[in-house]
Amino acid sequence: MNVREPDWAYVARSLIKVLAVTMALYLALSAVDRLLWLFVDDDRTALVYGTAARVANPDKRLSDGHDDAGWLLNTTYTLQGEPRLAGPSGGGKEYEIVPNWFGTVRAPSLDGPSGSFSYAISVLEADPEVVPADVRKTIDALPQTLDAVAVVQFAKPMTSERLIAFNRRHKICGGRDVSYVYAPSWSDYDDSSNDPPLNAVVWNRDMTEDLIQGELTYQCETEPEPALAEFRRWVGQLDEGYDLSAFMLDYGWLDGAAKEGLVYGLVVDSWELADVRKLLDDSEVRTVRLADVAFDLDGDE
Repeated sequence: MNVREPDWAYVARSLIKVLAVTMALYLALSAVDRLLWLFVDDDRTALVYGTAARVANPDKRLSDGHDDAGWLLNTTYTLQGEPRLAGPSGGGKEYEIVPNWFGTVRAPSLDGPSGSFSYAISVLEADPEVVPADVRKTIDALPQTLDAVAVVQFAKPMTSERLIAFNRRHKICGGRDVSYVYAPSWSDYDDSSNDPPLNAVVWNRDMTEDLIQGELTYQCETEPEPALAEFRRWVGQLDEGYDLSAFMLDYGWLDGAAKEGLVYGLVVDSWELADVRKLLDDSEVRTVRLADVAFDLDGDE
């Protein structure tokens, strides 16, 4: 009895059709899931992209996010913000984040800090070009009541326990005027690598919107512990499918910083120069870089 040879071309075409239909169904379901997230789950957009924008842009005070109706394939999440300056900001600005249902995000105005703030953050792991004695000389030449925005670089990255002890020595409380640098920016790559530069990971108790915040209660000197727990909670709600490239971040970078849990430095906002100056006498501080100084014309007399 002759056994008929299978039509391998037909088999191949059938397999290709099955794979094509499977892929089409997968893409369709992914698109529907993305569409439902964008247009139904407003909190999810705020949680992922609104928070990522704040993490990657410590030189801006970003708040009051809200969704705007977009066209069929896009929606817009808008943040109100202003530069993080020691003096008056000169007015606010709207920053738009535009995710579409294909998973791509556009936020060209929120890709990271700039100017002196960017430099202060970027060199946290490097040997400082400015030694403490030079910083003291600069600060001592200025009125000590000036308000300052500065980046404090530690001699070695600190655990939460060590940072709490540091806070108690210097009577530093957590809150809006203290942020924790969980990872310095990363730009050590060459032409042979496809890895893009990444922004520093800077966290503050106000990074997430009020409506989606966890149980982060104000704890003064001991706030580094709940702050780290809140950062880990946020990272735990992300996955590799989120496009964070518009903020020069990625899931692996954030996940690594969360697991390590070390603080490389502090961003201090609206501190008097005299208080910043005291930190330079602590052996655990490598140096301080001033991002901005100004008189507080609206402060209490």
